[in-house]
Amino acid sequence: MRSGRRVATRGKRAVSGATEGGKCLPVVAHFVSSYLFRTGSWIHSPLVNMTRHTPIVVTEQTENLDVFPFSRLYAYRDLGNARKVWLGLRGRRRHGLRPVFFTRVLRRQRACLIHAHFGPTGAEMLDVRRAVGLPMVTSFYGSDATQLARDPVWRERYRRLFTEGDAFLAEGTAMRRTLLALGCPPEKVIVHRLGVPLNTLPFAVRRPDASGVVKILIAGTFREKKGIPDALRAVYRVRRRHPGLQVTLIGDSTGKVGDEEEKREILALVDQPSSAVNWVGFQPYSVFQKLLLEHHIFLSPSVTARDGDSEGGAPVSIIEAAATGMPVVASTHADIPEVVVDGESALLSPERDVDALAQNLERLVTEPHVWEPMGRRGRAHVERHHDAKVQAGRLEDIYAALLGPGR
Repeated sequence: MRSGRRVATRGKRAVSGATEGGKCLPVVAHFVSSYLFRTGSWIHSPLVNMTRHTPIVVTEQTENLDVFPFSRLYAYRDLGNARKVWLGLRGRRRHGLRPVFFTRVLRRQRACLIHAHFGPTGAEMLDVRRAVGLPMVTSFYGSDATQLARDPVWRERYRRLFTEGDAFLAEGTAMRRTLLALGCPPEKVIVHRLGVPLNTLPFAVRRPDASGVVKILIAGTFREKKGIPDALRAVYRVRRRHPGLQVTLIGDSTGKVGDEEEKREILALVDQPSSAVNWVGFQPYSVFQKLLLEHHIFLSPSVTARDGDSEGGAPVSIIEAAATGMPVVASTHADIPEVVVDGESALLSPERDVDALAQNLERLVTEPHVWEPMGRRGRAHVERHHDAKVQAGRLEDIYAALLGPGR
């Protein structure tokens, strides 16, 4: 695996980072526990779109590298014994190896700033941050600020993180309010919206099939906060009057106990004789992008789970669907009302209100003439606020402000 080998072959005199006009760009180290989980397109996006900084990834382990390729990657579990000797890690107590590895990578790659993805990663990086003396920005994304923060132990860890960290990124104003409620200083919270790759999400006008079939797409991990059972129940109510509805369901359980319970409920609904639901499980990101263009309406009614789990921001899949010109039916959950515009590019209903959800879905099914104008407004909104290249530049502006003049 190249990720560990890169650390060993650079040498002490190595200077990391790309150059621009002969000038070495400042190195930003992105920390994520695993690079990269199958739904992590929104973390990969800024890595490949930065132009004023050189991103590197430091991680515990690697996965899905075929989907999210990245070369400047340093994974702790990919180190062999020879490279541990070279790094001075051999002979140390096992529980102390990871922070030493992370610290050595930051120093050898001459990183200027740490970007921790997810609250727990930021909390775990505080000692490393102190050792290397670098500024650190932490991005919160959802359950890390909602479900996890119910635990008093994590609330205490977050208090330390909010004190010692330099900046905290929230996807929207709802997530910003959540971080403030946890005690994060207002001056440290920055709203930075996630970007999607518009070049791989082309706009397509949605028109009904000549046969009268309306294709609905539902996509998400089988977790309570995704609201998939509500989506399926709404579909069944509408399908009684409009039998031409067809549904594709992308997603599956992660294997966690709570997710398995959610999966059983979902599959019980999918297995109903008249469901017309095609469940395809987890699919590569490229397949999801293809399916976006083959469906008419995107259905994504997220909810706050019983254990407090929440989107925090908004499902990136909603942004991607809107980018392709697909009308969206969703809920007024977290920051969803900021990534779509209710009544213009989407129809939103209160969380867990299946009646209202079904009414909104039926309106779109029976009024296909609104699909195109809604889709165009959705695309325009994404172009203004969620273009991956533009958002990568805005993220680099945040880095530059933290690093100060000349960096």
